[in-house]
Amino acid sequence: MTRRTLTACAALLAACLAAPAEAQMRRPQGPTQLVRAGDLFDSQAGRMVGARDILIRGDRVVEVGQGLALPDGGILIDLSRCSVLPGLIDGHTHILMEQAPGQSLGQVAAIDAGLEGDALRALSGARRGRDYLDAGFTTIRDLGNSGRYLDLQLARGFAEGRVPGPRLYGSGPGLAPAGGQMEPLPHDPHHLVGAEYRIVAGADDARAAVREAVAAGAWVIKVYPEATPQRTRLSVAELEAIVDEARRHGVPVAAHATSDAAIREAVMAGVTSIEHGYEVSDETLRLMAQKGVWLVPTDPSLEMAQEFSSGWTPRPPVAEIEGMLAAPRERFARAHRLGVPIALGSDLYIPYGPGRGQGARATMVAYVESGMTPAEALQTATWNAGRMLGDDGLGVIRPGAWADLIAVPLNPTESLDALKDVRFVMKGGRVEKPDREWVCGG
Repeated sequence: MTRRTLTACAALLAACLAAPAEAQMRRPQGPTQLVRAGDLFDSQAGRMVGARDILIRGDRVVEVGQGLALPDGGILIDLSRCSVLPGLIDGHTHILMEQAPGQSLGQVAAIDAGLEGDALRALSGARRGRDYLDAGFTTIRDLGNSGRYLDLQLARGFAEGRVPGPRLYGSGPGLAPAGGQMEPLPHDPHHLVGAEYRIVAGADDARAAVREAVAAGAWVIKVYPEATPQRTRLSVAELEAIVDEARRHGVPVAAHATSDAAIREAVMAGVTSIEHGYEVSDETLRLMAQKGVWLVPTDPSLEMAQEFSSGWTPRPPVAEIEGMLAAPRERFARAHRLGVPIALGSDLYIPYGPGRGQGARATMVAYVESGMTPAEALQTATWNAGRMLGDDGLGVIRPGAWADLIAVPLNPTESLDALKDVRFVMKGGRVEKPDREWVCGG
C-alpha cells in the first residue's frame, strides 16, 4: 500500500469517526403513508376535532389536514370509522421487575440476580413491552429497578426492531442513599443493593453518578431523596448536585418522594417531576405549580384495587376499597385544583391479570375517578407526558411529530372504556398492531 493510499484511508476513517452519531445510525427512509382518521384527538387542546388526514413519511408526521391527496406510491390506511389519538405514554414503569404479594425488594433482587439472570429478566421485559404496545402505549419512561442498565439495553432492542415494544426512555439504576430502597440488609454478600441502585456518597459522587448514567445512555435520572423502607435520605447538597449536573447534560430528573419534607426538598432542588407524592401539603403543591414541577400520581383505580384484592381472605367489599382510595383521590384533586401539571404514570410492578398495558390505561381511569374529565386524563398520557419527557414529537399529532398513532372504535373523550379496544397501533411509522383492513366499525 502506497503512502498516498494510506493517507486517503486515514482521512476516510477520520471522517467516519467524526460524523454525527445520528448520521452513522440513520436507517433507510420508510414508506409514505396517508392515514384517514374519522375523528382526531387534538392532545394540546384536549378535544376531538373531527375528520383529518395525516401524511407520514418515514417515522414522522409531515402534514395534517383535510382532503389530502395520496402521493404516488404511497400507502393508504383507512381509519375513517375510527377515533385516532397520539400514541399513549406511561411516564413511570418498571418493565424489568415484578414483585409478588408478600415479597420484599431484597427477595425480588435475589431472584432476579441469582435465579433469573439478565437473559430471562430481559425476556420478561420484552413480553411486557409487547403488552404495553398492544394496549396503545407507544412510549414509556422506565425508572430503575432494572439491574445494571438492562432497561437501556432493552430500549435498544425495541428501537432497532429486534423485538416489538414501545419507545423506552430509561434511567438506569436509581441514584439513592445507602441501602437503596430495599429493607435493611445487614448481610448482603451478593451485593444486591449495588446491583439495583447507584448509591450516592457526597455531592461530588452525585455528579459522577449522573455522568455515569448519561454515558450509558440514560434519558432521565431517577433519584431517591428518601428510600422507604430505609431510613436513609440524600442530603440537600447531594440532591442539588444531581439536578445541576443533569441540567448541564440536558437530562430531566424524576424524584421518588412520598413525604412532604422529601417532596419539598426535591422541588427546591429543581427536579423535573415528583413521583407518587402521597403526603404532599397544599403549600408544597403551590410551590410545584409555581415552578412547573410535574406530579406523576401512581394511583390505582377501583377496577385495579378490586383486581389486586381479589385473592384476599375475606375479600373486601367495594365500599371498603373505596375507603382505601379516598386519600390518594383527595390528594390528586388538591393537586389538580391548585394547577400542578400532571402526567400519567402507572408504577405497575406487581402481578396484574389484565396486563401492564391495561394497568396503565386503568391508572388513567383513576384520574377520572379523582375528578378529571376523560379528555383531561387523555392529556396526561399524551400532551402532558410528552412535555414532561422533553420531546416535542411525543404525545401529539402535528407536522414534525413522531408518527405514533392509535385507533379505537369509540370516542375516548366520552369514556376511557374506548381504550379497552385498541384496534390499530403505529409507532414511528411502523404498523405494530393491524386490525383487519384497519376498520373500526361495521
